[in-house]
Amino acid sequence: METLDLAPVNLRDLGGLPVDGGVTRSGVLLRSGVLLRSDDVSVMPADFARQMVDDGVRQVIDLRSAEEALFTGRGPLTVPGVNYHHLPLTASVSMPEDIDRELMSASVTPEQVGAWYAGLVENQARQLALGLTVVAMGEGATVFHCAAGKDRTGVFAAVVLSALGASPETISADYAATAARLPQLFPRLRAIMGGLLPEVMPSDAVPGGGILGAMMGAHAASMDAMQSVLVQRHGSVLEPVRQAGLSDRLIEELRGKLVADD
Repeated sequence: METLDLAPVNLRDLGGLPVDGGVTRSGVLLRSGVLLRSDDVSVMPADFARQMVDDGVRQVIDLRSAEEALFTGRGPLTVPGVNYHHLPLTASVSMPEDIDRELMSASVTPEQVGAWYAGLVENQARQLALGLTVVAMGEGATVFHCAAGKDRTGVFAAVVLSALGASPETISADYAATAARLPQLFPRLRAIMGGLLPEVMPSDAVPGGGILGAMMGAHAASMDAMQSVLVQRHGSVLEPVRQAGLSDRLIEELRGKLVADD
């Protein structure tokens, strides 16, 4: 039987994206990137983790639930010199508690997914503010992750990019980049999470996320919907996080670390 490679498949540098006043700092992946987003890093091969540390990763932000973090542990990035921050955005595995099994189907729309994402920003604004503080003030590079690197990670990335002045289109495009990785991502999730995953997880994925509706895909329209809901309710994507403690000074610190001139 072929052994599944458990190296992350949705790990990517959040660099090179246009933001207010420049672009997000970038480098060859895991060489000089400052901020990385990923699927679960807790079960990666030890040599992969060593390379990440050698390339400058010094902070891990774990957005998974307590149950998930207990199930697989912190993993091989738990070494001296790397700080671990557990900032759960959900109480259970990434699927929303208020979407039942019947809705984990083709009937799930981007608007429903976006509304759930907006709820995460509103209800977990304090956790998001703390996460942005870790990114801004920590030394070296930071990797933030959940299980798939899609939902909770996508929300965190959207908040970071919003703080840097990225356009709504840039934020949605970054989120949608996960779609091309779904065929590799779902088998990895099943191997890692096993019985913690809902029974409706697909056995195969179709490139572009065209499976089981928007909840199981990575459609730009879902992130469009999240941003639209937050703007309608609060005036901006960032406002709930500002109300939870994100200051102008911290945003400037974040910009100083993550933004390079054009």
